Amino acid sequence: MKRYLVLAASMSVLGFASAHAQTFPSTSFDNSARITQTGNLNEAEIDQAAGGTINGQGRAEIIQTSNRNDASITQTSATSPFGAGFANTALIDQRRARGDASIDQIHDYLVTRNNNALIVQITPDATASIQQRGDRNTGTIRQLAGSAVPVASIDQNGRINTAIVEQRGSNGVVEVVQGTFQAGPGTSPVTFNSRVDIDNDGANADIFVSQIGFNHDARVIEDGANGVITITMEGASNAATVTQESRDGLVEIEATGSANIAEVTQASSDEGSIARVIQSGNFAISEIEQLDDATSGGFNIAEVNQTGLATGSGNILSTILQNGGTNLAFVDQASAYAQSDIVQTGTGHLANVAQ
Repeated sequence: MKRYLVLAASMSVLGFASAHAQTFPSTSFDNSARITQTGNLNEAEIDQAAGGTINGQGRAEIIQTSNRNDASITQTSATSPFGAGFANTALIDQRRARGDASIDQIHDYLVTRNNNALIVQITPDATASIQQRGDRNTGTIRQLAGSAVPVASIDQNGRINTAIVEQRGSNGVVEVVQGTFQAGPGTSPVTFNSRVDIDNDGANADIFVSQIGFNHDARVIEDGANGVITITMEGASNAATVTQESRDGLVEIEATGSANIAEVTQASSDEGSIARVIQSGNFAISEIEQLDDATSGGFNIAEVNQTGLATGSGNILSTILQNGGTNLAFVDQASAYAQSDIVQTGTGHLANVAQ
């Protein structure tokens, strides 16, 4: 179910691309630019930030159907605020082989307008990056068709932002950071209410998520052997949910601040996987499941370290479920009122709780 939710979110963002494609030329005095290229070794650039100002909201598209393409879009509206509608929309679509795409968007904080950036790459050796400053932005990267060594990066600063990555292919790299992008005028506010959805389907994935602020939500689905997933959260009331449907996976979640939740599920005859949760704030909840769906898994390790202070029962809670054989579970809780629940089914397990 979680995978379908992520894909639905991606398709909803794609909706803006199809509607967006029908706006050229703009009928409301906005800036509109479209570049279409076929053939090899093409480069395309759209800059809707001349002199740091624009004459209207920016709409930009680059479509490249060829090999070894390079495309970039830059949009700035921080010095030309609008009372309604959107700030900027940008689309880069690359097909065939070796695509490199980047979108940079800047607009003001404390506004209801939004930036929308979408990169679609149906190409091996795909590299994509999105940087967005301001509130209510959505950045989406879709690298499909079994891309080899795809790289996706989204950097957002502001509030109520959304980052979506759908990646197919082996040896993929995904990096999403919310809360540090400083480009453009103005002072960065505390970030909150942002969301990350990552869906990776390929072996040897390397996924990194960093969220700074509060009320953030990070969801990662990874389906391939030897995946490495790292999530760091700095702030309060954040939630991280990871589903790793592969063998020999590694999941590490580290959260500072109070009222954080970490959930890890490693399944599909899980074998040789490691799940590690570190929570240093109060009111911490952790749940790890390492499941053997075909009675051939085992040799998994679950580690939980919770150092925050609790003021009542259930404030610090760790739950671990393991089945299969020869699994290890370690829980270290340095607090009063801490609760730990470990359930292991199968043979040869080891469990250790320190409170």
